[in-house]
Amino acid sequence: MEGWTKLAVMALSQLGVIPFGPVHRSSPAPLVDGVVTVVITGVLAMLAVIAAVGLLCAALWAGLEPQMGPVWTPALVALALIVLCLVLLVVMRLLVSRREPPAPPAVHPALDLDPEVLLTEAQRLVVKHKVPALLAAVVAGLVVGSPGSRPVRK
Repeated sequence: MEGWTKLAVMALSQLGVIPFGPVHRSSPAPLVDGVVTVVITGVLAMLAVIAAVGLLCAALWAGLEPQMGPVWTPALVALALIVLCLVLLVVMRLLVSRREPPAPPAVHPALDLDPEVLLTEAQRLVVKHKVPALLAAVVAGLVVGSPGSRPVRK
């Protein structure tokens, strides 16, 4: 059923999901490579920040212990951590509220396929492969009609 594959590739390239034309790589895609690098770096940075906050709390504890005593020192260290969390929460809220909605993807003129061509190709494939097309329509109808697939309205 290479015709169905051809139609799917044409539609996905029209939507900009996949690049137009064959892509030959011996290594992972640059996007995957970049995502892996960002994830690993982010995890290492997070561990370093956790260690730094822990050491800062230990230093604060050791510095306040002689003046405040064994009862008030943990309370002051906990208060310092709560203040840090509140500051980070305010910064996060400011960053999230400032984000702009994502721009719509740019349509490449080279990928501008005529919808009539796609429709003609789909009709030809349905006539040629009636049983798989009917089975695909039944499965699609069951998936769309199932109660778990509908978004919950608030």
